[in-house]
Amino acid sequence: MLHLDRGPDMKLHRLFLPSVTLLIVAASTTLALAQQGSDPLNNDEIEAVREARDQPNERIKLYMKFIDDRIAAIKDLASEPNVNDRPALIRAKLEEFTRLSDELQDNLDTFDSEHADLRKALKDLVPDSAKWPDVLRKPAANAGYDFARKTALEAAQSTIDQTKKMMEDQEKYFAVHKDERGKNGTGPT
Repeated sequence: MLHLDRGPDMKLHRLFLPSVTLLIVAASTTLALAQQGSDPLNNDEIEAVREARDQPNERIKLYMKFIDDRIAAIKDLASEPNVNDRPALIRAKLEEFTRLSDELQDNLDTFDSEHADLRKALKDLVPDSAKWPDVLRKPAANAGYDFARKTALEAAQSTIDQTKKMMEDQEKYFAVHKDERGKNGTGPT
């Protein structure tokens, strides 16, 4: 039989144990948030995405613009070898690219599942995304960002593959469902 001491120190245990539990939960939450990374969008970009929530082509074009901004920053950093903390800056832009590419793909999936007509945005996205890998490879190899580059290249290739397939699928779908052409679907919230 288990015997618990219920002496005068028990009050201290009752106060201490919940505090330790709360600290463990807080530390776990902080760690989970840190692993997810911060939002790659600034407040203006977040607001623009929110405003375009029911406009699939405009929302996709916004993500293209945000990704192209990160691509331009990577290209600039690659050509400026004397920038302070260059590897960390390149790594940060590569990580932002990856998160934005993932967000773009999530939006494409959501709008596509709602049968939104994305052909207008995809017409621009297919050739635009094909240019991303060349820029991502532009900075010289560096242990400070090589893993981030590998992840960004995988995200870029996944986006390229998805957009090409989605363009084909949308052309077929809207050839059959002509009454649904140009509709927005319900889209992400």
